[in-house]
Amino acid sequence: MVKLTDFSDDPSRGLRLLPEWALIRKVLYLGSFVMLAMLTQYFVNAADNLMVGRLDDPAEATASQAALGLGMPLYWAVGGFFAAISYGAQAMTGRRFAEGEEERAGQVLFNAVFVALIAGALGGAVGWFSGPYAVDFLAEASEEQKQLGTVYVQLRALGIGAMVVTFAFKAFFDGIGRTYVHLVAAVVMNLFNIGLNYLLIYGNEPLGIPRMGIAGAGWASMIATYLGLAIMIGVSLAPRYSRRFKFFQLRNFDPKVITNIIKLMLPAGSASLILMSGFLLFFKFVGQIDADMGTGNTYSAATKALMDTAALCFMPLLAFGTATATAVSQSLGAGKPNLAARYGWDSVRIGVLAMIPIGIVFWVWPEQIISLWAPNDPAVPAAGAASLRLVATCLPMLVVAIILSQSLYGAGANTYVMIAEGVLHVGCLVPLSWFLGPHLGFGMEGMWTAAIIYVNGLGLAMGGKFLAKGWRSIEL
Repeated sequence: MVKLTDFSDDPSRGLRLLPEWALIRKVLYLGSFVMLAMLTQYFVNAADNLMVGRLDDPAEATASQAALGLGMPLYWAVGGFFAAISYGAQAMTGRRFAEGEEERAGQVLFNAVFVALIAGALGGAVGWFSGPYAVDFLAEASEEQKQLGTVYVQLRALGIGAMVVTFAFKAFFDGIGRTYVHLVAAVVMNLFNIGLNYLLIYGNEPLGIPRMGIAGAGWASMIATYLGLAIMIGVSLAPRYSRRFKFFQLRNFDPKVITNIIKLMLPAGSASLILMSGFLLFFKFVGQIDADMGTGNTYSAATKALMDTAALCFMPLLAFGTATATAVSQSLGAGKPNLAARYGWDSVRIGVLAMIPIGIVFWVWPEQIISLWAPNDPAVPAAGAASLRLVATCLPMLVVAIILSQSLYGAGANTYVMIAEGVLHVGCLVPLSWFLGPHLGFGMEGMWTAAIIYVNGLGLAMGGKFLAKGWRSIEL
């Protein structure tokens, strides 16, 4: 079987529209498993929005979706910061694996899990105790949004520890090219979550289960996260992994490895925190528009629907970015920096080609797409249609931003990604969305215009860095 690093280290040959299919087949193979895993993970979260949007009371459904608009970014702001342990662990695992040091790759997992247990417990405590204060600050649309958001955030915080440890295992398996392992866990999680959502959100009188609404969604998603972790642990205990990589041995404890994991985690986690904080302030400003216009939770629910629709593009791109990060890290470990660069650019090419038809669909049928999320309140699709058309215009640059940022993580350039994210959020997305939205009165369209400018800026920042060659010489 041809390995990721079995290709030549020749530099890329000028500007090309189509990728090298021999390379892209390897990325597509790895990325297909990651994509399916991420999409199923996405549906664990999207199922909450889809199912509370179908509550019998339209007012409760819209308020619940507005609450989820705050709850999910808050969950990922805290959980994503600590789960960023995966970026360093994957990059280090990929390097060691490509160097033929399989036991040292296993050592990375042992120390990553050690860090994840501590980080996950800390993250869960931070999420539980800070969640109510964060929701109180951010909820602008209605009192119902505030109350429902607090309940959901605290329930999801109870699952942050499981998520962080799961990401440590995922990083190892992705780093050695076994991207299908997390897919198995994600599929089982998703099916379990949907079934439990149905029982807890709507209730089941014959089984004695009360109707819990958004609280039921929180319980179901949290429990499903622990199930996913149990599956990842079970797979890692299989002899074909435990005997080969010898990761569950106390002699693997190494403060130097732990230090390197944390050094790579902190900038990546900070970038995730900055990203989610920007989105949360974005939701806060949308809530101000709802409050100023007296539209209840309509624009907030529409924004949540837009975010979930955009995530259908974001998650596959993130999957291919993760697969590309594995190819980049293994290529660098094998001493082939030009091959690493070719993997990055070819992934961008295939991503752009894939986004063109999706952008056309977003442009032609925006209300119909948003109606899938909010079928019981026609005001929500009408409020978000123009903004979804704006989203369609930036999909090519979204490809560049996501895939190349993940590729830079694979190379170890985590600090650069953090700085670029921070500058663009603080200097562009947050102030510009407030200025064009609540301040000048351009509404949701003004705010999403700011988001489009941010995406284009991020794409240019990631593209410029990857085009330079400094990332090729980073030591891990």
